[in-house]
Amino acid sequence: MTCDRLCDLGYDEAQVEEALEMFQNCETKAAEFLHLLTQFNEMGFQQNAIKEVLLVHENHRERALEELMMRAA
Repeated sequence: MTCDRLCDLGYDEAQVEEALEMFQNCETKAAEFLHLLTQFNEMGFQQNAIKEVLLVHENHRERALEELMMRAA
């Protein structure tokens, strides 16, 4: 059910399943992660780097973005 709800928001099923696994099926944290992943991906950052910094910074948008920008510099 949680997977279906997140997929209905337009997220890729494989990414939804991965996010739910990373956050022990917490729909709120998984949704936040997927939203930020999409947002940062659209900014041109690499998906693997995005995932790493979001996990390290516990989905904290500003800290994750700051680290991504420092890595790209």
